[in-house]
Amino acid sequence: MSTQRFAAPALAAAAMMALAGAAEAQGAARPEQRDRPLGNVPPADQPLIRRIPEPSIAVEGGFGMLGYLGGTAGVGPTWNVRVTGSMSPRVAVEGNYIGSVNQRATLGRSLVMTSLDAGLRYNVLRADEAIVQPFVVAGVGYTGWAGEGGDAFAVSVPLTAGVERLVTRNVKLGARLNFRPAFFDDLTVRGAASQTGGDSWALLAHGGGAF
Repeated sequence: MSTQRFAAPALAAAAMMALAGAAEAQGAARPEQRDRPLGNVPPADQPLIRRIPEPSIAVEGGFGMLGYLGGTAGVGPTWNVRVTGSMSPRVAVEGNYIGSVNQRATLGRSLVMTSLDAGLRYNVLRADEAIVQPFVVAGVGYTGWAGEGGDAFAVSVPLTAGVERLVTRNVKLGARLNFRPAFFDDLTVRGAASQTGGDSWALLAHGGGAF
């Protein structure tokens, strides 16, 4: 009987010690479990986006020639200034200014174009996959023309294909072919028998710095 009296408290004490050890082990495991993500998603007490990638910026200038479809004007010089922000090895955004001066064949006077647009660029290959990087761009913007028969406002949808590469760590060179359909445009000269528009193409060589 005395053995049972001593055995019961001993068993109770052993059980309490076991429960305390299990609770302590569970408490020690909780921080590890809290830090352990569920698959690729972190737990709710940790930020879902740890760091927003900063885009690399390129500022470039270009020069080339521009022509109009439908005989609106002759081929003339064109120039371009562009800012590109790379969001990933495949995707970038662009802001463009392009201008040109072309002679109107019927009048012998200049038609001056000014265009501002924004575009989304997709790199067909990453920069480390070939000796040049091919890309395509699609965008939307404003185009206006000054001169005889000009139009102060039109909507343009520039479509571009090009290649480029770094020459040094911060200097890049390239070339691009641009087709620029215009909408709500009318460049018809007064008294002309047929209507002419502002659809154009441009071939430019460009260079600049990447930061």
